[in-house]
Amino acid sequence: MIIRNVGVIMEEYQDLWNQTRDKLSSYFAEETFEEIFSDVKKVIQEENGIIYVLTPSTYIKTKINNIYARKIGEIVSSLTEKRVKFKFVCDGEIHPKKIKKVVLNKNNLKNNYTFESLVVGDSNRLSYLTSLKVADQPGEFVNPLYIFGGVGLGKTHLMHAIGNQIVENNINNNVLYIQASDFVSDYVNAVQSHNTAAFAEKYENLDALLVDDIQMLAQRTKSQEEFFKLFNDLIGRQKQIVITSDCPAKKLTGIMDRLTSRFQMGVSVDIQQPDLSQRVNILKRKLAENSNKQLDDKILTYIAENFVDNVRELEGGLNRVLWYSEVYNKEPTLDLAKEALEVLIKAQKAQGKNNYEAAISVISNTYSISTADLLGKARNAKYVLPRHIAMYILKNHYDLTYSKIGAIFNGRDHTTVMNGCTKIEEELKSNAQLKMAIDTILKKI
Repeated sequence: MIIRNVGVIMEEYQDLWNQTRDKLSSYFAEETFEEIFSDVKKVIQEENGIIYVLTPSTYIKTKINNIYARKIGEIVSSLTEKRVKFKFVCDGEIHPKKIKKVVLNKNNLKNNYTFESLVVGDSNRLSYLTSLKVADQPGEFVNPLYIFGGVGLGKTHLMHAIGNQIVENNINNNVLYIQASDFVSDYVNAVQSHNTAAFAEKYENLDALLVDDIQMLAQRTKSQEEFFKLFNDLIGRQKQIVITSDCPAKKLTGIMDRLTSRFQMGVSVDIQQPDLSQRVNILKRKLAENSNKQLDDKILTYIAENFVDNVRELEGGLNRVLWYSEVYNKEPTLDLAKEALEVLIKAQKAQGKNNYEAAISVISNTYSISTADLLGKARNAKYVLPRHIAMYILKNHYDLTYSKIGAIFNGRDHTTVMNGCTKIEEELKSNAQLKMAIDTILKKI
């Protein structure tokens, strides 16, 4: 085995940064380069593909990480085939133990889930911009940040991006990402093993806590009480909390009111289904990241037109086309894509029909209106109630997302659907006749 001298390796990385600086100097205006990069010269450490470069001030470090990181990454990729990344730090931020913790991923963050790797469109622009601000001003801009939306729309990606950016801005920041179900498991194990000290050590002294799928705390009373204490402690110390869920905080069930009210004390942002253009761009990004094959835009558009609910389905369609092309050793064409996806599209249509068409038919017949009027946009009183009932049933008994229901009802916005469902839920609390009508409809279905 050949053991290379550490000094030689560091020289290689220093040389790589020198080359990168040269290209930056030719890319940016002279005054810009001088202001930002003139004193950013020294590589001080490398750890698992991350090359740490010394900057003269927090201002310069933050500006490079926020504005110039993507261009630097492009240049590095053109200079070396090695998987390396420059990270910019200030003097005194680098300590071997701290670096080791980040590399070992104690914070559970996925390094590839960044703001740069997120495809932004109308469906997620507000949540993206809000998250950027939160990452740059943790504990100050909005706290907590509550992100909600359907499955596979990018909530987790956005949460990891926030965490990665907070660490990027200051490597000493103590950030932890967890699933809500992991918090429950940690607490239960701590109680059962009489080792609450280990539990406290994991969750104390955090600078940012990122909790995914908060709805998984439902019915877990003791865990909710413990999370309530943690939440209050972090907020009280102005430490950032980010939460994701499949629904708005006020719609959470099985979670104590004092928790949901605190979730609403910050800012809530939602992520909707991506439109066709954004879905195509997502496919292009996924293709570039995971395959060396080229697909015609017609193929990508065909996939995007047939998989609309979430990014996971979209990626599944892309992967099937690539797999089909590989197995049959054929060039990917539009005809091949249609052949590859035929079984998935048929299954999807059959599932969709089973999921909601029967309900729509029964509701239309019950109220003696046409399906077209039920799904249409006429605001006559005789259509509004059955329309809201249909939305409520599709949401609560067929588990469709608000965005999916909106698409069924001729492209209505998901907030319109949400409001319709909420009206029925409120009315059911005091209207026995409405409850009887919905029960009858469900029996017919």
